Amino acid sequence: MRSDEVEPVVSVWRRSRDAVQPWLEARMSYTRDDDLGFFRSVLMRENDVWVAAAGDTVLGLLALRDGFIAYLYVDPSAQGKGVGSALLAHAGALSPGALALYTHQENHRARRFYERHGFRPVAFGVSPGAECEPDVRYERGAE
Repeated sequence: MRSDEVEPVVSVWRRSRDAVQPWLEARMSYTRDDDLGFFRSVLMRENDVWVAAAGDTVLGLLALRDGFIAYLYVDPSAQGKGVGSALLAHAGALSPGALALYTHQENHRARRFYERHGFRPVAFGVSPGAECEPDVRYERGAE
């Protein structure tokens, strides 16, 4: 991700989160400035961030660190068109040994997506911090 892509990437992240977990986003009530601050001070510093784009339009993002997918989001308008699969394939190429991630238990669409791509649930728990939502850890072995 280039520095000039931060704002459009944050917009994709927000639209995607609002679409899949509106109950959580309403409860957390983060502002756009909160989102931008999180990206700049945490997400971009702790992860390698990759962007899927068509021309100048950001379609999705992947944040990866040592075989762990911290974030994979696709704009709702681009879902079901192979963007998420391409980002996941990129993550697999960068981390051929194994991949892991967490998603919310209630995010059934994401869970189906990951399971179609060979991920298996290995642990159920609750996400840390203010979110405090039931989550599931997924893992996929070496390609």
